[in-house]
Amino acid sequence: MKHPRTENRGRPSEKIKEVPRKFTRVYYEIPTKPELGCKSVWHYDLDKFANGPYLVEHFDPAFDKLEKLYNKLERLNKPKYHENGRKKRTTKADKIKMETTERAYWKEHYKLYPEDKPKKRGRRANRINS
Repeated sequence: MKHPRTENRGRPSEKIKEVPRKFTRVYYEIPTKPELGCKSVWHYDLDKFANGPYLVEHFDPAFDKLEKLYNKLERLNKPKYHENGRKKRTTKADKIKMETTERAYWKEHYKLYPEDKPKKRGRRANRINS
């Protein structure tokens, strides 16, 4: 009758750690308060590119609102279709949504990029001070 081996004698075998080949790292501009600054995500795939990241994404909270408004405007401008393939009618309510979204988008855009704001044309109003 053999007893089960409970203890290995001699030097323990080395367990080789398997290094991950595909991983991501997240870096924050202000590490102690990540909600304040920018965030960047570095994507690594050592099979694709062995020397460093193959993709770096930067997320800036100042531009998130502008991007959301842009996506909403694109979604509203895209035509909608019935189940049978015919195009749906654009109603007055849809047009109003498009206009308000476009106005909000340009307001946010000019807040971030004031140099893009168009110059005012026309005559200046005369102000009479009494």
